[in-house]
Amino acid sequence: MDNHAVAVYGSESVPADAVQVEAKCCIPTLLMRCTNLGGKIAADRAHVACHGAKSGLGFGGIPDRVRTSCSLSRLPESMQIGDHGRGKRYFADPECAMFQISGIRDYDNKAIVFQDLEEAEKEGAPIEVVVFSVDPTRLSALMQLAAYSRRADGPACITPFGFACQQIYALPRAEGESDDPHAVIGMTDMYARRYVGTDRLTFAVPYAMYRRMLEDIPGSFLEDERYIANFEKALRLRFPVN
Repeated sequence: MDNHAVAVYGSESVPADAVQVEAKCCIPTLLMRCTNLGGKIAADRAHVACHGAKSGLGFGGIPDRVRTSCSLSRLPESMQIGDHGRGKRYFADPECAMFQISGIRDYDNKAIVFQDLEEAEKEGAPIEVVVFSVDPTRLSALMQLAAYSRRADGPACITPFGFACQQIYALPRAEGESDDPHAVIGMTDMYARRYVGTDRLTFAVPYAMYRRMLEDIPGSFLEDERYIANFEKALRLRFPVN
């Protein structure tokens, strides 16, 4: 890694030893700050202004799913909704949107903590999700490791619709509560992409799944000399090959 892996977990209050921030968008103030600098950063419900983050960080969830599905969709000329007028047009209609947001669970945190993963583990913090901010090469390795010992149909990683904050907390937390957990590839929210590098996506995984991935490393492809050589070549590549 060329940055900090981040542990994310809900809390009853902002820890006394955490840097407390106000967040219009939680990606630069919480995730990227912790990714780049490490440490422990937190925000409580009262100091997060973004409506998406109210759901994404577990501050009460989505209050009105019908209204939300309308705001995300293409609406007819005769229909208007709030500040979004005829909708954001991410979906053909509200029914399509409703299907896509159905997997975003509602949680009721009082505060949310983002912390350097190694420090959080040393403290015995109640880690729920581990988030990596990665380039495509490191993402490829993480995706393969997630699938390494998986004994179930379907992919080990999913890329569900969601705002960036939902992709790094609410969605992977829900995966951790499932009988068939998946890693969540995120940062596909075009608004939030302004806060990350053009070559960056997030890989968010339930903590128990992360621990399983660590246990899988010995004897895996990550110890294969050919794989390591290809991995290092890919990291060095800066220009397309003709």
